[in-house]
Amino acid sequence: MAAMQFPNILLGPGAFDAQILDNNGAPSTVLEANAPFTIKCNWSVSALAALLLGGQWQLAAYVESIGPGPEQEIGAAVTVPLNGSTNYNANIVVPANTLPDNPAPPLSGTYKVVMLLTHRNFGQVTDVAGVVEGPIVRIG
Repeated sequence: MAAMQFPNILLGPGAFDAQILDNNGAPSTVLEANAPFTIKCNWSVSALAALLLGGQWQLAAYVESIGPGPEQEIGAAVTVPLNGSTNYNANIVVPANTLPDNPAPPLSGTYKVVMLLTHRNFGQVTDVAGVVEGPIVRIG
């Protein structure tokens, strides 16, 4: 679980967490390239932040190859409207074959996954954000 960043400490605390689920819905760090997987994200904000923030949350996931290989956004970014709640959740579904299957050396097929939660108000990115770094996954 990672702490969220707010431009004013009075709006905190907030927390952001993510978990990778394989195509069977089980937590996993070894994923099949030819099957979709899901990144399940949960976050919470303080009651004051819930009262004062408007706009929407934007959730995105990225991979960085360990060694040579693709570095890219995975799955489609998800937008979640703020509704005055202190707790939110959303899933990013990563389609099958997004990352290469059985890569030949020097590609490792190993990636660090990073989930990014940003707040937008009137279409502009604000200073409210959360980042979950990891886990390391292997695509096979």
